[in-house]
Amino acid sequence: MNRKAQYTVQDVLAIITGDDSEFEGCEDESNEDTESPDYTHSSENQHRDGDEMEIDACEDDSEEDREDPDYIPTNDDMEITPEEYNSVDEQMVSFRGTGSPIRQYVKGKPHPWGLKIWARCSSSGLLCDFDVYQGGTGKKTTLGMGGDVVVKLCETLPASKNYKVFADNLFSSVPLVHKLLEQQIYFVGTLRNNRLAGCQLEDEKDLAKRGRGSVDCRVEKDDSMAIVKWYDNKSVTLISSYCAIEPEDQARRWSKSDKVYVQVNRPHIVKEYNTFMGGIDLLDACVARYKYHMRSRRWYLYLFWQTIMLGLVNAWMVYRRDCGLLGVQNPLKQRKFQAEVATSLIFVNAKRGRPLLDASPPLAPPKRIRVGVPNDVRTDQFAHWPVRCEKRGRCKACTVNAINILCEKCGVRLCFTADRNCFKLYHLA
Repeated sequence: MNRKAQYTVQDVLAIITGDDSEFEGCEDESNEDTESPDYTHSSENQHRDGDEMEIDACEDDSEEDREDPDYIPTNDDMEITPEEYNSVDEQMVSFRGTGSPIRQYVKGKPHPWGLKIWARCSSSGLLCDFDVYQGGTGKKTTLGMGGDVVVKLCETLPASKNYKVFADNLFSSVPLVHKLLEQQIYFVGTLRNNRLAGCQLEDEKDLAKRGRGSVDCRVEKDDSMAIVKWYDNKSVTLISSYCAIEPEDQARRWSKSDKVYVQVNRPHIVKEYNTFMGGIDLLDACVARYKYHMRSRRWYLYLFWQTIMLGLVNAWMVYRRDCGLLGVQNPLKQRKFQAEVATSLIFVNAKRGRPLLDASPPLAPPKRIRVGVPNDVRTDQFAHWPVRCEKRGRCKACTVNAINILCEKCGVRLCFTADRNCFKLYHLA
């Protein structure tokens, strides 16, 4: 049997997540733009007249259910409002076994061999959506593989809410910016030189002659898109649908020739990218900090434990965010939080506290006690008849040979052959 074809990623995701292998987006049923980052509650929404206020009976029932200690929260209760700034990047789950059909090698990674995961995180490191890479399909699309990944991960983002997505040059392209703008999702990312779509920018040598901090920019007003090329130690090209050069700021850089720190002009698009692109790296650092190490030849177990760690880190990040909003001082560190979660899971439905004094301990099951033949019965020399039994057993006297001769009265096997007569010795001793 070919073990490599025995399990597929769909089977693993079905076990981990249930019937669906992808996260489902949460729709907003209200007419107000409450999920927008720029949304603010007005006084008209907060204060209403008594005639206009109505209390729904369903809301009362849900509040009563939450007060029930046996209440199980649903997906609506655990819904997390997405943050304004999101980043898309890849994760590597370390796996060096040879039994996985989706194992990848990515040069330059801390763990180059492993299972690749596409993920979308908020700027604070909170995981929003992910997808396991199962290999290329062989079909060429307008957006390319990287663009298709970004579009798929952004399906769970509400459209027309002015969200911003950041990605590196593996995903960025001009058609991707146009595709996201159709849903009013803005994009910022580094861009490869072979994806400029005919945009002519100043050469890197010319920018180097102008010195560090020199910049060149092209803006397409019809499509609301800007491409910026900035020179620091070397040139970097970025594309954006909502920001460009202005407002510029100063970045502190080390000058090798002068041996001092100097101030370099930095475009606003570079500042935005450096500020909000590190969500995936922050998540990877938190997962690797207190990770439960395991070894197995079954590759899907690594995906299972990765989802457990991602859920645990996500819970800790939400806990810290809520503590900051509620003004809680000294929230739990990640290690202490994970220990508390483990302790709570251990003591689920367990009896806690000191046992009652009048409560007697449970009786242990009686052990099987083998009772030998009494000496007075063994040596009475009355009705000890040898009989043949079907099952062979060890001789009671010599304990060496296996015999099928049984004493009918004592119930033990004894040798009774021409060479050995343990039957007689056993009843006379």
